[in-house]
Amino acid sequence: MDLFLSLTGFIGLGFIVWLLLKDKTTPAIAFILVSFVVAAMLMIMDYCGLEVGKALGVKGDVLNFKAMKGFIKDGVNTVSDTAALFVFSILFFSVLSASGFFNKIINFLLSKVTPNVFVITILTSLMAMFVHLDGSGAATFLIVIPAMLPIYERLGMRKSSLLLICASAMGVMNVLPWGGPTLRAATVIEADANDLWHQLIPMQVLGLVLALALAIFIGYQEKRRGAGGNLEGIKLEIEKSEFQNDKFFLVNVFLLIAVIAALVINVLPSYVCFMIGFAIALPLNYPNLKIAKKVLDKASGGAIMMYITLIGAGILIGVFDKSGIMNKMGASILTLVPNEYGNLIPLVVGLLAVPMALIFCTDSYFYGVMPVVLSVTNAFGIDPMNLAIIMVLARNCATFISPVVPATLLGCGLADVSIKDHIKRSFFYIWAISIICLIFGYIAGIIPHLF
Repeated sequence: MDLFLSLTGFIGLGFIVWLLLKDKTTPAIAFILVSFVVAAMLMIMDYCGLEVGKALGVKGDVLNFKAMKGFIKDGVNTVSDTAALFVFSILFFSVLSASGFFNKIINFLLSKVTPNVFVITILTSLMAMFVHLDGSGAATFLIVIPAMLPIYERLGMRKSSLLLICASAMGVMNVLPWGGPTLRAATVIEADANDLWHQLIPMQVLGLVLALALAIFIGYQEKRRGAGGNLEGIKLEIEKSEFQNDKFFLVNVFLLIAVIAALVINVLPSYVCFMIGFAIALPLNYPNLKIAKKVLDKASGGAIMMYITLIGAGILIGVFDKSGIMNKMGASILTLVPNEYGNLIPLVVGLLAVPMALIFCTDSYFYGVMPVVLSVTNAFGIDPMNLAIIMVLARNCATFISPVVPATLLGCGLADVSIKDHIKRSFFYIWAISIICLIFGYIAGIIPHLF
């Protein structure tokens, strides 16, 4: 039964990835329909006496509608904060954007620096690193992409390049001790997150250098495609928006700083910060209710669509993760490694971490796969700290290309890049950074038990 449940999970998630990569349907529809088909099939099998609930460890050993409803509810709850964050943050930034706030800042920057493609790509990487100090992928996307996207469009640079540069820089920065993955791994091995991070610092520094190098290389690619053209030395200017209003520019500056500061110091839930910011920004910039409604209508379409996608992802997480199916998937992967090569399991998991990120969300990877790997490697005398170093760094690099990470969907929505195009463009670059960091960790003696 465990093997069957594992295969069901792989087939279901693989089918979702196929639907997304082939543009057969929207992410929300793929998440919802496939998840409900899998859920219905498992409940029917349990009803027929095949003991699916017992195999999954469901309370009462019965996988009925009530149990599945609880899993789905738990899954949706895991993305509800992110969904609320997206809706109100996009509304907040849309109001500022409509008022010409970002255009004014961008025009100022463009008047002070040469609109060089390489400068823009390096600046994007550095901004993503700096902003991601708070450990929030959603907040980083929300700050960097709206600020840089108009410049990329103006210079003829691909939006997928913007997303790739952000994802590479953020993935490496995400190993900070207050970042979610590091905290999860430290919890599993019962260690202090700071101790784990201290081991990771040399590899993180290399990863940041690689992210900057990638930004330069992407700039080279864009330049070869003709981006920037012969704009060097020519003053660029972003055109005025339809609802341009410069009256409250300085107030908007202070409002944005206040919202970002509230996010960094974590004084309120992130979505509440944007709720308050939006509630102040809209009537401030557009006291005329008719104009305010037009601004709101223009922004709400994309916000609602992404909200639906995030809720769909929550249903997927509920059916595949909260039910325990992903635990079975993780265990089945380990059975592919012969016992005599057990000491190589951490290396195999590290090398496959980026591909695995496409189907395992952060929670399922660290709370589902990692405990199973830990239980196996303990028998071979492998230090749990070494395993944590490998799994944290290798997986973190791929965090923001994973379609089951809500922040990834948020970034794609903000940059107007499909998840398919983002994965196709970013996958091998991110995987290369992950593998290079792992090799460095072995050579430097940070990971002493790979062989």
